Amino acid sequence: MTYFFILGNNPTLSIAEIVCVLSAKIKKQNIKVISQDVFIVEFNKKIDISLLQKQLGGTIKIGKIISTRNIDDIKRVEQSLVKQILLLFPLNVKKVFFGFSIYGGRVDIKALALAIKEKLKQQGIASRWVVSKESVLSSVVVQKNKLLEQGAEFTLFIKKDKVLLGKTLTCQEFEKYSFYDFSRPYRAIEKGMMPPKLAKMMINLSGTDSASVFLDPFCGSGTILQQAILMGYENVIGVDVDEHAVSRTQKNLEWLTKNEELRIKNEELSVKIQKCDVKNLDKKIPPQSVDTIITEPYLGPLKIRNLKAEIKILSDLYINAFKSFKKVLKPDGRVVIIFPVFSVSFPSSSHLPLSSLGRSPRDGRTKNKLHFLLILDTLKKIGWQTQIPLPQYLLDNPVIKTTSRRSIIYSRPDQKILREILIFTRT
Repeated sequence: MTYFFILGNNPTLSIAEIVCVLSAKIKKQNIKVISQDVFIVEFNKKIDISLLQKQLGGTIKIGKIISTRNIDDIKRVEQSLVKQILLLFPLNVKKVFFGFSIYGGRVDIKALALAIKEKLKQQGIASRWVVSKESVLSSVVVQKNKLLEQGAEFTLFIKKDKVLLGKTLTCQEFEKYSFYDFSRPYRAIEKGMMPPKLAKMMINLSGTDSASVFLDPFCGSGTILQQAILMGYENVIGVDVDEHAVSRTQKNLEWLTKNEELRIKNEELSVKIQKCDVKNLDKKIPPQSVDTIITEPYLGPLKIRNLKAEIKILSDLYINAFKSFKKVLKPDGRVVIIFPVFSVSFPSSSHLPLSSLGRSPRDGRTKNKLHFLLILDTLKKIGWQTQIPLPQYLLDNPVIKTTSRRSIIYSRPDQKILREILIFTRT
């Protein structure tokens, strides 16, 4: 069976997450389409789409490919699609809702929709064609119009001389993400908020299971820990040097575990939140007892006055953190971590030597340049190596965008401090 995954705003990260979660089931020869919008894969066996959608943070929709047609005669294609689509509606239904999302090309959707409405009318079935201003329907539109419960969303993928017809099976639950984010007691907006979806993607990139001992040593307000609990992790540890952060995390996780809607079995859950400097983790946590560390440390001030000095401070923080990680992490454990990347421009007369900051090619969104923490060689010397979250055959695809360090950048347009996602293992 062939499934499609509609990707989020960061296609590279979305695909990396899918590949990590389904690593045993995805092979090079099974991948049919890779684009900025969609990842289409053929599987030998049926997969649990509903469960997979809940697990993935960077996939907007998942569906199955129903048929493939040549596009040399678009009218014939449309007639074929009408027949195919009509077969997908349940029998004895009185009214249906349907909509379309088009990727990679153009089709006369209005003609197709009116043909479907006419055929349904002939069978005594009322219908409503759901449209939006865009060529694709968002997960919000799909869910609010109950397309998955009382009708269908059809996807058309135009690939050169072929058109692939698909049907959406699941959508990302946008209301739940909003609930988990905005309804919790504390949100530290002034310190920069990690999106819950990103937290989930980082957890999935770790490749560890829910039985693992999970540590966030810079827990902040508990976003990563919250997602770990929602994903079924039972042994969760949060640490922060700021006592206010510890208090916020405790209250947020208490709210989470007491909320009846979440149905979390408290008796199976071990949560430990402690105040501790990252340099002293081994005084609070037994040596080599942690399976996975997933965290976003301090990324620097929102307004940077002296970038060189700030990078020095952050570099020291990260190096000390990794020295401490080595004491508490198991030999086969993993670290998934955010590094700051600074998108900053300087006048030509600036006395600051940009080359000393690790200048990279231009940031494609702005005229600024990206400046990384140049500590990977130092981390290698103390026993750490980076891991690439994608196989080589995907890294060679032009859709996949990684840095020269083979890391993945996560950011919004015009953001000054970008997030660089890196995965480390012990050497």
